[in-house]
Amino acid sequence: MARSRDAYTGNLFATESNLRVLRISRDDVLNKTDQLNLFLDQVAKHEQMYPNIVTWLKSKVLPGIKEKKRVAYIGMNNDKPVVSAVLKLGVHSKICHLHIDEGMQNTHLGDLFFSMMALDAKRGAEEVHFTLPESLWVEKSNFFRSFDFGYASKADLQYRSSEDELRCSAPFYEVWQRVLEKLPRIITSLTKTRDSIFSGILMSIKPEYVEKIQSGEKVVEIRRRFNTKWRGCRITVYSSSPLQALHGYATIENVSEGPPDKIWSQFGEHIGSSKEDFDAYTGCLEKIYAITLKNYEPYVSPVSFSQLEGLLNQRDLRPPQSYLSLESNKDWARAVSVAELLHNRFWVYRVGPEEFRV
Repeated sequence: MARSRDAYTGNLFATESNLRVLRISRDDVLNKTDQLNLFLDQVAKHEQMYPNIVTWLKSKVLPGIKEKKRVAYIGMNNDKPVVSAVLKLGVHSKICHLHIDEGMQNTHLGDLFFSMMALDAKRGAEEVHFTLPESLWVEKSNFFRSFDFGYASKADLQYRSSEDELRCSAPFYEVWQRVLEKLPRIITSLTKTRDSIFSGILMSIKPEYVEKIQSGEKVVEIRRRFNTKWRGCRITVYSSSPLQALHGYATIENVSEGPPDKIWSQFGEHIGSSKEDFDAYTGCLEKIYAITLKNYEPYVSPVSFSQLEGLLNQRDLRPPQSYLSLESNKDWARAVSVAELLHNRFWVYRVGPEEFRV
């Protein structure tokens, strides 16, 4: 099956990973794609546990996806479906289904899917709820409580006769706050250590130079002050005014220091500016830094500063001046985490079992 990239959630895992998350779109339903059939087959496997689940898929889920009232995901490992999830959108959003195959044994994937669905629900939810078998609540209550689902009571609708179905509910604002707190840890756990977002920096770059980085015309950034300790680390690119947005990330391949004339002689053709602009920036400095970038990866689309403020429920986020360490700046670590969840990829080296349906 061809690998696709969803324009909203992105392809959440690194290209070298065997695990991908795909979003089932309205077009999938209308065109009855292979991707949709894989999703339907994955959910239908639970018919014995939840009678009439296939009827529910055809009468509720598929029409809901077409009408943009529901969201569905499928997780693929080596092109084999191993995860399925459904979210019903609205003021009272409902996590309708989440199943992670037993062989995928680590709780971080459950954290990630809850966070993804919360991000989708944020468009209008005031409350989020789901139901689950009593045994799963007993086994995984700490996981659910970590998202502020503090208690469970017997549900009005019972989906199976073998045990009670419980209902959990929480205000969306509280769930989203837990997501924001957990996201840096979730992403760190799903990312190769060397590529960790939070071992690196966020750097503010003028919009015209961001464009040149994206086109490949510029691979060297000049700074009056910098630290060679960032060599080999990740840099998240932020464009300064007037755009003010996160654009993507790269790796700092090397950091060179020296007098301006030497730096220009060595790197001038890769800096992306005129000699006149370079001289105006470096002035009479005796030493400057040349930061060589490699492997730039753009987000699907820029994530604006105002969008970040809204997603973070935070109006006092301060734009970076030159650069800052994400490890020591909690607010921007959360902001970059949300951008990653919207658009980027994680390397998954272990995942784990969660299963419930509402």
